[in-house]
Amino acid sequence: MMKQIKRAALMSRVSSDEQALGYSLGVQKENLLSHCKRNDLEVVYEFREDHSAKNFNRPAFNEFLNYLTKNKGKIDVLLFTSWDRFSRNLMDAFNMLDKLKKLGVTVCAIEQPIDLSVPENLLMLAMYLAMPEIDNSRRSIKIRGGLRAALKAGRWPFNAPLGYRNVKDEKNKTNIVHTKDAPHIKIAFEKCSTGTTQVELLSFLKKKGIRISRSNLSSLLRNKVYAGFIAIPELDDEQADTIKGLHEPIITEALFNKVQKLLGDNLLKKNKPNFSSKRLELPLRGNLICSKCRNHLTGSASRSQNGKLHFYYHCNACGGDRIKAETINESVIEILKSLKFKNSINNLFESILKERFKDKKIVVQSSKQNSLKRLSELNNRIIKLQDMLADGNITSDEFREMKKRYADEKNKIEETIKTDDGIDIDTNQKLLKGLKALSRLDILYRDASLVNKQKIIGSIFPEKLFFAKKKCRTTRINEVVRLGLLTDKGFRRNKFKIISQKLVLSGQVENTGVEPVTSCMPCKRSSQLS
Repeated sequence: MMKQIKRAALMSRVSSDEQALGYSLGVQKENLLSHCKRNDLEVVYEFREDHSAKNFNRPAFNEFLNYLTKNKGKIDVLLFTSWDRFSRNLMDAFNMLDKLKKLGVTVCAIEQPIDLSVPENLLMLAMYLAMPEIDNSRRSIKIRGGLRAALKAGRWPFNAPLGYRNVKDEKNKTNIVHTKDAPHIKIAFEKCSTGTTQVELLSFLKKKGIRISRSNLSSLLRNKVYAGFIAIPELDDEQADTIKGLHEPIITEALFNKVQKLLGDNLLKKNKPNFSSKRLELPLRGNLICSKCRNHLTGSASRSQNGKLHFYYHCNACGGDRIKAETINESVIEILKSLKFKNSINNLFESILKERFKDKKIVVQSSKQNSLKRLSELNNRIIKLQDMLADGNITSDEFREMKKRYADEKNKIEETIKTDDGIDIDTNQKLLKGLKALSRLDILYRDASLVNKQKIIGSIFPEKLFFAKKKCRTTRINEVVRLGLLTDKGFRRNKFKIISQKLVLSGQVENTGVEPVTSCMPCKRSSQLS
């Protein structure tokens, strides 16, 4: 009976760092072929690898697995020189051995042969596989320690970022120095600080012969190395830190910080949801409630067939109210237009404002007098210091230290005086402008920003508004406003009081809810706004 010839696959592997240590794919192949010849093995598949064996995510090995899957039974054994050629990870290696076994392939290291059919030999296999993993871990610790030591020393041990190149000093220590691209990198930071977009920066750098992706440009603009700093990451019980590097910076720290602030602001804008409750067409959103269910009304726009947007206030809770925003907005403006204040109220406001500004003026003048007095004292002390230095009573170091302290205080006082002088204490123009706005609330409201529109409505109508039967209503208006409005007669309970054609206060009792009405309960006034 003829002896069956086994079919073998040969694997040679060497990583890039191992090549530098003298490992050879050719020597491995030669040893494997000699083994096959001595043992009558037929070589039907052969592959080489130049990837690390820390895992099996290796292109050539994956191609081998695909071949096995499609050609099951055509390979009996996978040969390699030693177990560290197969894997440097214990758990991954055992999992792969099991996978290959299911595909009908046994595994053998010709320099470290093990009969895997004997259970006790698995212990020896574990030792062969664990030793490379331990070696990898130890090497990794040494490398991380060396890199961290370099970072702490202020040196950059990694591949140089754009605008720099790696060099070694006279002590064979790694660092980075500028390249011809450094000036262009500096200009890119300067452009970014003035609001130039990253798309424009990419175009600028491309014209200068620098090709960089948008994501890499974003990382570049956030890299502290360009400002002369080295970032030390957190490790175990050591906190992250940033130190001054030994390399020459391309940009100043102030420019770097300015760019970071701008990038941070842009990121906030970018991450801000597209939806916003701040719409100029819906200034009353947040101040309106549904006339049916008393929930807040929201607002949105509907697009007509011609593409025009039409805004509505509507209730999402019950769907009861849906009113054109323009209708309610104009109604509120007409109400504000009808609000007129008594002359006595205008005079009272004018007196109050004048008194407030008068008090402020007294405080400012008093503060300025005290500041000028302190400035005079500091000048005299500096003169005395000069005399003491000339007489030899103090050293030059003492003189500089005390003079600096006095000079710093002088600068702060002078800044305060300058600020006080900039305060406009002429109140006549401000008073006239304020009183004019008070007498023309509708104009003030129309010209106001969205935020100020909401403040005006909220201050006059502290309770929510609702729209029913083509009329805006609210439970009450600001008491000061109500008392200051032009009226013919005083308020009387259970009588309608006409303040204007647009605003009616009545003695109508509001819905009391679950609380029963008693004879001693005060009658709530309701504002009816037509």
